[in-house]
Amino acid sequence: MLLADVLDKAHLKLVPLTGDDGRDRTVGRVNVIDLPDPGRYVATADLVLTGLMWHRGPADSEVFVAALAAAGVTALGAGEALHGSVPRDLVAACRRHRLPLFEVPADVSFRDIIDDVHPTLWAQRASSLAAVLGRQRGLVAAMAAGARLTDLLPTVAAAIDTDCWTLTTSGRVVAGTAELADPVAEALSRAFLTAQRLPATVTVDGERFSVFGVPGRAEHRLAAWLVACRGALDTLPGTVDELTSVVALERAHLDEAARVEARLADQLRTALRAPGDLAGLRAALLAARLDPDATFVAVAATLDGMRAPATLTVAVVDEFLSRLAPDRAVAVLEPDLPSGALAVLALAPQAAGTIGSALVAAADRMAPGLRGGRLILGVSDAGVGAAGLGGAVEEALHAHRSATGTATGPVSVVAAGDLASHSLLLAGVPAGTRQGFRGRLLGPVEEYDRAHHADLLRTLSAFLDCDGSWSRCAQRLHVHVNTLRYRIGRIEQLTGRDLGRFEDRVDFFLALRLTAG
Repeated sequence: MLLADVLDKAHLKLVPLTGDDGRDRTVGRVNVIDLPDPGRYVATADLVLTGLMWHRGPADSEVFVAALAAAGVTALGAGEALHGSVPRDLVAACRRHRLPLFEVPADVSFRDIIDDVHPTLWAQRASSLAAVLGRQRGLVAAMAAGARLTDLLPTVAAAIDTDCWTLTTSGRVVAGTAELADPVAEALSRAFLTAQRLPATVTVDGERFSVFGVPGRAEHRLAAWLVACRGALDTLPGTVDELTSVVALERAHLDEAARVEARLADQLRTALRAPGDLAGLRAALLAARLDPDATFVAVAATLDGMRAPATLTVAVVDEFLSRLAPDRAVAVLEPDLPSGALAVLALAPQAAGTIGSALVAAADRMAPGLRGGRLILGVSDAGVGAAGLGGAVEEALHAHRSATGTATGPVSVVAAGDLASHSLLLAGVPAGTRQGFRGRLLGPVEEYDRAHHADLLRTLSAFLDCDGSWSRCAQRLHVHVNTLRYRIGRIEQLTGRDLGRFEDRVDFFLALRLTAG
């Protein structure tokens, strides 16, 4: 596929900004990037799309474009949604580095471009693969022509002479030749997760099924797909291998799109780390195809005791949420939560109130595959619009911390609505407000400690922990009561507060809790 083929798609309304040079360049894949230095994440023949969230001035443009040119990317598409137009310095940088640049209108999403380009790229890849797959040539050629697994499965199943299904580990049916009741689908997925060896024959409700793994990408069985066929292994012909190979191709096709979705979700997580930039957060939500004015629920998740990378946590969470929240973004949550994932769910207001119980049921389906590990989830209350999303994420993180401390079984889910403490209240306060409150109250104390190598902050914490008891606090700190009184007096002078007043003690307590968080 050539760059000209992309630019000539009239319905995408792409506007070249650097002339017609490079129209004959090859497009290998579409890559969405919004990092200041994208060099490590791009490759030769990439068609790069960016929302310009990294752009602050000409120097940023030079670094970004130079990295793309050095990697040999095909072209750069810049969205106008955030800045209103493509910055002139970016156009100049692309001309200097001979990198074709085009503008993406605000009403055209990156997802629209990806959905338009990827089928052609996939058809070309599948066409190349068809030449070397021998007896699978007909099936692969059909996929190259645009056929999907749902189109091909009946033909392959007819050759096997039995009903077949492709399932996920949550019991979701990807494709099948006949209806499959939810309890049966879940039982087959459970058998797949717990089988010592694959393929395996299992019995569900008195009927025998054969369960096969799908070759390819999944780094853990929890993130894999399976094929189930009616009948025992010894009754099935060798053409089942053809079926699993076709399913692997379908999975690879969907994984390509999933990588783009993951990049968009990561950009949303980056935007959430800048609490004052509401416009940037709204733009990131739009890029992830989420309505910035929707009702949001946040979910923080980890797979504990499994040495699982964050990407596996993302894959597992995305899978069991697939039937609960079609409109979602799931991102890696590091470093906020090591090996963790953050899911942002856009829900109808009535669904947001019941999502907790549905999450428990969905997550429990994954439990058989944990094999000694634990899936821990923290779920926020509903937040309205982009402005409420940051607080929802903080609530989810707090609920996750609570779930981690109380988890006993393989799956632990704690909702923010189940908790009642000052920590949850603070989680709902914007990060900038929290930082300002802490700085105004404790900043003078911290500055004094740094300048005089004093220990006032620790003294304050101990005094509050001892409920204001002079004797107990002095004993804990191993100082004389008069020394303690001097330190507390100094704190009161620096802050203008009175530690004899309950209200001021509460303020200090909350400020110290913000410091600990």
